[in-house]
Amino acid sequence: MGSIIRNAEKLGIHRDGTFLGLSPLETEERRRLWWHLQHLDLALAVRSGLTPLTLMGDWDAKLPLNIEDDDIDETMTDFPKERTGLTSMSYCLFTYWVIDKQRAFLRANNGRFELSWQTNDVVPKPMKETLIGQLEEGVNKHFLQYCDPLKPIHTLIQILARALICGLKQRGLQALACSKNTDDAGQKFRGELMEACIQSLEYNIAFHTQSSIRQFQWLTKSFFPWHAFMIILVEASQQIDTPKTQQIWDLLSELYGANSTLSQLSEDRRVSHAAGLVVAAWKTRQTKSTLGQCPSRPEFVSRLELKLEEYRSGNMQTGARTIQQGSAGQAAEPPTPESFLGEHDLNAVFDLEFQDIDWSFWSSID
Repeated sequence: MGSIIRNAEKLGIHRDGTFLGLSPLETEERRRLWWHLQHLDLALAVRSGLTPLTLMGDWDAKLPLNIEDDDIDETMTDFPKERTGLTSMSYCLFTYWVIDKQRAFLRANNGRFELSWQTNDVVPKPMKETLIGQLEEGVNKHFLQYCDPLKPIHTLIQILARALICGLKQRGLQALACSKNTDDAGQKFRGELMEACIQSLEYNIAFHTQSSIRQFQWLTKSFFPWHAFMIILVEASQQIDTPKTQQIWDLLSELYGANSTLSQLSEDRRVSHAAGLVVAAWKTRQTKSTLGQCPSRPEFVSRLELKLEEYRSGNMQTGARTIQQGSAGQAAEPPTPESFLGEHDLNAVFDLEFQDIDWSFWSSID
């Protein structure tokens, strides 16, 4: 990705065509190319925890126009008028607009773009709230007000836009709630964080259960709100007999029913770890419940425990084959099972607080 962007810079794609005397068509093509490179670079940076290469660089390519392809051709000397409402470019424009808004705001107020601005203590809380508020207002104004629920791409934009704003709020609240602040203000932030995380998982469920947008699921297949998931699990292990307890477990049951990737333990280390933590959290509820009788185990928890046992057994068999295939009399080390639950941990309970979680693991790319 880095080489591609550097080559694009060598070709001058980062400069807007209006400053170079280029035609409207060529200018528009260059804008679309440059901004999509920025989008891909940012997406990879988010997944790998790295800094985007050129997002805060000194370039001036403007956002593409909100037009259809037929609105512009090589014979035109003036740019076409932008359309009101959503077009076939609107999904891409939504992602570019969000990037551009953050870039402009942070350049003006902080001097640089950071992926962690929501959780960075250097960025003042009022500044974070202002930026999130501007993003929410702009998304509603430029995109959501024009969405037609009968059009699949509009539904996709609706869900992703709302999930984005919810996620930004959640990360900001997470930084406040994860501090070792146990006063009333800290508990207030924790309660708000809990609600934001529930909403974030509900958006993920909606994305996977809306039949009209099933063909778009490949767009976000590799993205999942792991931080929200972990925060929900922490609360599930602590709120044993509160009115919120059953809501949390019903939500997790619905989530695992909707998102099949959460049951594919070998695809992503985080998936197998998450499965083990869910089982452990349920055992914690069984152990700590003060009610006369703990509710029956959810079916999805039983399925996860069975999958974990099969997954661990499969890893051990692979390890045994590796030993047998060792050459020159030296046995190779068997692979370590990636499941959270080890051979002696099937009865483990969940005993984690926010400060105990390695958040970088849940943000990592596999």
